[in-house]
Amino acid sequence: MIEIGTVTQHHADRGAVSVDFEHLGTSAECAVLQPTTGEHACFVLPSVGTQVVCWLESGKNIALGALFSDSEPVPSEAAAEGYYRQVGEMTFRISENKASLKNGSNDLKTLLNDILTAIQNLTVSTPMGPSGTPLPPTVQAIQKAAQDLDNLLK
Repeated sequence: MIEIGTVTQHHADRGAVSVDFEHLGTSAECAVLQPTTGEHACFVLPSVGTQVVCWLESGKNIALGALFSDSEPVPSEAAAEGYYRQVGEMTFRISENKASLKNGSNDLKTLLNDILTAIQNLTVSTPMGPSGTPLPPTVQAIQKAAQDLDNLLK
């Protein structure tokens, strides 16, 4: 039997969730279907309060997937062609052949660009006074790294 219920509790050690089926007046523990396991494991449990579609069979219950709803809409940043994952304030997204990793106040691309800029403008104190900025081969390598970064990260 296929039913829709609401996740009430996680059982991460078993890869399962407790699901309440209010319309049936019951609840059940359901193993959570994962896209892959083992060497290529991807482990995600639906959030408590999320609606899930479950296959309920005598003694073997499986949460097949979570549902978006009016109270839990599709994220505005999600793209049809790509991947979007948010955990707390941390967001990871792949779209248009680029990736982004952000939290509430920082993002990986900005951080790496700031590091490259600092290296490019680096001066060192010497007995003769401050050194000059890095030599052209170093500047060219930094510019190439910045271009590669732009091609990889959004």
